Amino acid sequence: MTESCTVNFSRETSLARIENIKPSDIGGKLSENQHNFGLLYLCCIILSIITYVADLILTIILLYFYYVQSQGLYFALTLTFVLISALCMSTVSLKWYIIDHDDPSIGRASLGQWVVRILFLLLQISPLLRYVDTLIYGIRSKVAASTDSNSKQLILYRRMLDEDANSSLLRLFHCFLHCAPQAVLQLVFLLSFVMYPEKRTLSINVAVIQAWTVFTSIVSIAWSLTSYHRSVRYARDDKDNIKWIGLLVAFCWQLMSALSRVLALSLLGAILPTWMGVVCAIHWGFMFIWLAIGQHQTAACSSRCEELLLSIALGLAYVLAFISPRDGPTRYVYLAYYLICFMENTGALVVWCVTNSSSNNPFLYYGAAGSQIVAFILAIVFLIIYYKFCHPSVTKRNKMISDDRRDYIENDKPCYSRTSYNFRTSS
Repeated sequence: MTESCTVNFSRETSLARIENIKPSDIGGKLSENQHNFGLLYLCCIILSIITYVADLILTIILLYFYYVQSQGLYFALTLTFVLISALCMSTVSLKWYIIDHDDPSIGRASLGQWVVRILFLLLQISPLLRYVDTLIYGIRSKVAASTDSNSKQLILYRRMLDEDANSSLLRLFHCFLHCAPQAVLQLVFLLSFVMYPEKRTLSINVAVIQAWTVFTSIVSIAWSLTSYHRSVRYARDDKDNIKWIGLLVAFCWQLMSALSRVLALSLLGAILPTWMGVVCAIHWGFMFIWLAIGQHQTAACSSRCEELLLSIALGLAYVLAFISPRDGPTRYVYLAYYLICFMENTGALVVWCVTNSSSNNPFLYYGAAGSQIVAFILAIVFLIIYYKFCHPSVTKRNKMISDDRRDYIENDKPCYSRTSYNFRTSS
């Protein structure tokens, strides 16, 4: 666990600026990646679109049924998180469009492009347009590569990386302001529906939609975090890309981690909703203090005020998941974070087991607690597997060792230079 991707909330979300492209880049990582808009990249963007759209559609359907069945409290709470997330993403995306419009290296957008942008912003689905632009730039870069137009292909590929980084960052806002609260909220409603049949005011159909909403929200959380780390590594010249097996393991890690955390908070919220709020508030405050004191973001922020705002935002995100605030070793940071989550999750399970009786609904009683424990253990297992075998730095080192061994066999002599250098720099 020697390195990680860092969060960057400034406009420079990547190094994918056209003015930064130099002829020497073509021989480095860029030449290695210039044809990488292939099946894997395409599948990642399509999966991002599917998870985003599915999550929105299910939430809208849920809002409709809450309104029809006169569930004012459920409707208001669900709509609140939808609007907060949508307005935040639209505001940030509009600011980026304005900054891009004044950037001569990017070029001014046409009137038609601005009409489409404003339409998507008004509909509060700004990430969707970013994904579409990413696909368009990727396809155009492939066309340029097929016509041997290297300079044009390089520019289009860089613009694709920039849009991909922007869309991934917007999805983080959607992840922590919409998906995470909705997953906990709807699961609390669903648990109350199952635990107290005498107080049911919703139909079975709505409960099924709630279950699907929780499922899509958790999947969306996991994929948002995985996709963000993928896009950051593609956009940064000093980072190696994640292979498909690494993406799969990272997704499983984030999925299990989000599932265990959502389950723990929801189990506590179904019994003692006020205490769930208190736990989240304390966790948020503790993480904010840690970030504000020990994790200064001078690269991402231009002032101490912006650093504090970033610490507040990240502290809220850390209620559910961890994103490294800066480059550097993360072994002990992850250990501390998951240790805190383990203690909070254990406390929530104790409250669940003590205040409930297994005789009322043994399947729910043992199933919910067991699922939370298993999900947390699996999250740690996938985390270890990712950093032990699938992290880009590990796969690169293994490839270099394999190449040296092949050189030894083919040339009948050892070739130590690459492996020696790699071991020195990774220590």
